[in-house]
Amino acid sequence: MLNLKTKMRLIACILLVASALFPPTLAFAEPAEPLRYDFSLVTAADLISAMNVLRTSYGLQPLIEDPIIDAVAQSTAQYMADKLLSWHIGDVAGRLAAAGYGGGSKVYATENFAIGYGASIDEIMVMWSDESHMLPAVTPAYCNIGAGTAQASNGSTYYVLQAAYVSGQTCGSYTSPGGPVEGGGGFGIIVPVTIATPDATGKIVHVVQSGQSFWAIAVAYQTTIKEILRWNNLPEGTVLQMGQELVIPNPKAEGYMTPTPFGYFTASPPDADGKIVHTVQAYQNLSIISEVYGVPIERILELNDLTRDTPLQIGQKLLIYPGNVTPTPTPRPLTPIEMLTPAADGNYYHIVKEGQNFWRIADYYGIPLEDLLAWNNLTENYVPWPGEKLLLKVTPPATITPTPTPVTPTPTPSPTLPSTPTATLLPSPTSTAAPEPTLLGLGLGFNPLWLIPVVIILGGGGYLALRSARKKSAASTFSEQTPPDDDSADDIQE
Repeated sequence: MLNLKTKMRLIACILLVASALFPPTLAFAEPAEPLRYDFSLVTAADLISAMNVLRTSYGLQPLIEDPIIDAVAQSTAQYMADKLLSWHIGDVAGRLAAAGYGGGSKVYATENFAIGYGASIDEIMVMWSDESHMLPAVTPAYCNIGAGTAQASNGSTYYVLQAAYVSGQTCGSYTSPGGPVEGGGGFGIIVPVTIATPDATGKIVHVVQSGQSFWAIAVAYQTTIKEILRWNNLPEGTVLQMGQELVIPNPKAEGYMTPTPFGYFTASPPDADGKIVHTVQAYQNLSIISEVYGVPIERILELNDLTRDTPLQIGQKLLIYPGNVTPTPTPRPLTPIEMLTPAADGNYYHIVKEGQNFWRIADYYGIPLEDLLAWNNLTENYVPWPGEKLLLKVTPPATITPTPTPVTPTPTPSPTLPSTPTATLLPSPTSTAAPEPTLLGLGLGFNPLWLIPVVIILGGGGYLALRSARKKSAASTFSEQTPPDDDSADDIQE
């Protein structure tokens, strides 16, 4: 029989094994993940607010959000996303007027668009930081604004912003049907930026502080993000670090020179046969492609069976140069003398036809009339009759088949183009792996503490069963070795 001490040791061993097999999961709070900005949440309202921030920084009134412009901008973004277009549709003023903006009056408008994979508002403003895209922010005439966003099948997002005004109308005097958008046209707060003092040479160096962005710094110094990137030799998508020094362009600085603009795409090289094919990327149109390759737009249209109104699509293949193709020569028409066939005597003859005379025959072969008459011992007074053979003492020249020389294309250096906004591609979000099953197929969220009582009960039951088995074994052994006497048997029966 096991004593109490032995029993407690057995139970302790069972609990130790159970805790090793099933480590307890304590209900501690999981550490909070760091806050991350959801770049995919840039809305049309964010685009309008960002543009109005820039506009007010230039001392202009914010643009008033218009429902018609909103609708046209949204439909434009959706159409471009559905078609994966690489450039503007065109005639934004005409599309706004057709939708009812301006009430039939002359409409003037401009349009910005950007393509990004989860782009932040700051990255979109980088794309719109060049002169042509800054028109809504710096042009006093614009009064109304609208924007739209749309998701494309390739995972990118199209962002469209349009600004417009009605000819002859002051800002605020014209209202589209449905009135201005309630709460629209607002503008946010610019992150405070302390302007750095130029040094003795006029050079300005800004030290980045916490919470500042390229956009806020560009607004404060009345420059553009693109210019700051150029002057500091930084690529688009650069993340600012606190304490980082940025050179700010200052025309008053000594030796001020505008940085040389750089082209935003490189011409595709020819293949083994000299064929050049260009793959259309975002923000590329026929004019830019034509300048880079040095090929006229009309030639590109001809090679690709396109018209000027055909919109280009991202990923579209354009034939720029067909390669070293030997053209099929066009045979030169034979002259009348070259078409002559010698007769059996080796001479050439002309068979007179109805209505022909000596003058017309001489002119046909390009020979002097006097020679034709002398070759045939005739005078001008003689009238030739149809079917008569006239001797032609001519020697037809040999027919030469021209052999064209293969054209070797001369590489055209890519011209340096002004910086053009390009889409900023961001890494795709990494999905969190699902918890994997642990020992005995149980998940990480499984708490096995409830098994401890079960293990104790099972262990106790096993112990009792073991003890009972031992008693039976001892009794059986005793009965086999010592048979009971009669007195013992009587005692048992009683």
